[in-house]
Formats: sequence, C-alpha cells, structure tokens
Amino acid sequence: MKRRQALRQITLGTGAIATAPFATNFSSVAADSEPWLKFAVQQYSFNRQLKDGSLKVIDYPKTVVEGTGIKALEYYNGHIEDKAGDTALFKELRKRTDDLGAVNTMMLCRSKPALDSPEAATRAAAVEGYRPWMEAMKILGGSCIRVDVRSPGDPEEQKKHAVAGLKALSKVAADDYALDILVENHGNHSGNGQWVAGVMKAVAMENCGTLPDFQNFSDYDPYKGVEEMMPWAKIVCAKSKGFDEKGNEVNVDYRRMLKIVKASGFKGYIGIEFEGHEISPVEGINKTKELIETVMAELG
Repeated sequence: MKRRQALRQITLGTGAIATAPFATNFSSVAADSEPWLKFAVQQYSFNRQLKDGSLKVIDYPKTVVEGTGIKALEYYNGHIEDKAGDTALFKELRKRTDDLGAVNTMMLCRSKPALDSPEAATRAAAVEGYRPWMEAMKILGGSCIRVDVRSPGDPEEQKKHAVAGLKALSKVAADDYALDILVENHGNHSGNGQWVAGVMKAVAMENCGTLPDFQNFSDYDPYKGVEEMMPWAKIVCAKSKGFDEKGNEVNVDYRRMLKIVKASGFKGYIGIEFEGHEISPVEGINKTKELIETVMAELG
C-alpha cells in the first residue's frame, strides 16, 4: 500500500472524516464489511443514445438502475452543456435517483478555457466556468468533478500551468462547494502517468486527486500509468470496448489492472464506461461488471 493512501485510511479510520472540509464519501473510503470496489456507471456509456435523442438525460438514472442493478451514477457535462445553471433539471435528476434508491457520485467536465493555459486570465476563466457544474454536483449529492489538464506544449512548462490551475480550482472547490477535483489521463501530457504524478505531488492538496482510466493512455504503458496514478485515486474508471468469447475485455488485461488497483490499497467506486459498438450499452456495462466481479472473487 502506498504511504499516502495508508496514512489517509488510518486518519479516516480514527474519526477524522467527521471534520473533513470536503467530500470523501465517494472516494477511497469503504467499510471493512463492504467489497473493496463498488460499482458506478458513467453516463458516457450512452453517448450515442443521448446524442441521437433515443435516451433523454432525465431517463438516464432509471435506464441504468433497471438495466444493470447498479445504483451509483456518474455524469458528463458534454451531454448537457446548455443546461449549466439549470437548477430545476438537477433537482429533478436528484429526485429520480433518490426515488430509485440510487446515488450520484461525480461528473466528467470539459471546459473551453484551458485550466492549464499559460495565461493566468484563461486559467481564472476556467475556474469560473466550472462553478455551474460544481453547483450541479452539490444538488445531485456527488463528491467531485473531473477536469482536464491536457494542453500541448513543453511538458515541464505545462506542468507548472496545470499545477497553478488545479491549485486555484481545488481551493474554490473545497471552500465553496466541499468537492474534490479529479484529473484523468485524458490526452497530451495527462496520458503520461509519471507526469500526472508529478502534478499531484506539486499540487499537494487533499481534495485534488486522480481518476485513472484503464484505456486512455496513448503511447504509454497503461499498467504503469494506472499504478503511477493510484496513490491519488479517488475513483477508478473501468473503460471497456469489446469482449472475447470468455468474457475478457479485448484491449486490456483486467486481472492485471485490478491487481494494481487492489495493491494500492484503494477502496471505493469503480465507474464502468462502455464505449463498444457491437452490443448495447446496457449489455456492455453488464459484461464489464461480470468481469470485474469474477476478478474480484479471484483476488479475494
């Protein structure tokens, strides 16, 4: 177990969670009696259906709960960018999830102003631009939003800009919304686990963590990348795209990947994000869930 993760779990176990200044209920906290991984579903799994109108955002919670039995929901602001500040929508989504006995955990957020821009004014605009989505997550009852630090440029220079932007946003998130900020491996330098780890070390804020995605690394060893990001992981993303006849994901070795996750000491939500095209999103989510459950049983 990584030292940072171990210390955090010891602290939480001694009652510090009651006075934590930001949300931790959906991060790496789980009772000993609970499974070390809890399932969530990422809304992007229904990307095509939401785009073509065959699924409405408001019906997303029911579709997931009835189709998969999973009662933890993740969102993506790319499907609702015109709904920023729409309090009524998020209150209705919260009501529907409550009625289903479900919870909302996090939202993937994209932003036109780059949080890691070389320009301080652009970084400040990005921070302000994330406010409506943090407000939405407070209404939904979630704990965090994912943001991008994926601008091109010299890696060391971009690291400085990413750190500056993340520090500013994480302070606002903690002070004004009691939320966590997550960084995903999601393009350019963020697809390098060592670079992300360096950013996290420099930010050094408890409510700034990572969202390791099993398949978002480009020209970088995904197993190495996930291992490098796990010390700061608050949620893990189990991306899947296709399966063989034995039910194994064809692009990544889930057994090897989940061994890395467990070895880190992580306990919390694993969000399933199915991006395949040969089967329906519900079937893909269920196949991913079955695979994870199989590996969890093997690992004990």
